[in-house]
Amino acid sequence: MTSGDGHVREVPFSVTVTRPDGTQVVMAVAGEIDLTTSEDLKETFDQALDPVPGRLTVDLEGVEFCDSTGLATLVGINDRCTTAGVDLSFLPSPTIRRLALKTGLSTLLPLAGS
Repeated sequence: MTSGDGHVREVPFSVTVTRPDGTQVVMAVAGEIDLTTSEDLKETFDQALDPVPGRLTVDLEGVEFCDSTGLATLVGINDRCTTAGVDLSFLPSPTIRRLALKTGLSTLLPLAGS
């Protein structure tokens, strides 16, 4: 990401999966979701669905930036969970909430607090 003074700063990306109980999975995402990091997010999501949980919470509160590729990845996660019968919720950061509202995805994605 480029800062206001023109310097490029690296924003670390991380995604972790925890299983607080036998039926729930929590994926915590931090940093930027973009063309570079979306594949990592998809791969981790695939791992989180093995075995298929009853509930998946995607914690996006640590996400500072998300481009169109990232939004498409979130829509894909939503679609796969719907198909698999997984109860999904996203915990959005202010950035994700703002993007979802501006793009109309807030009506599609199950955002907590909406």
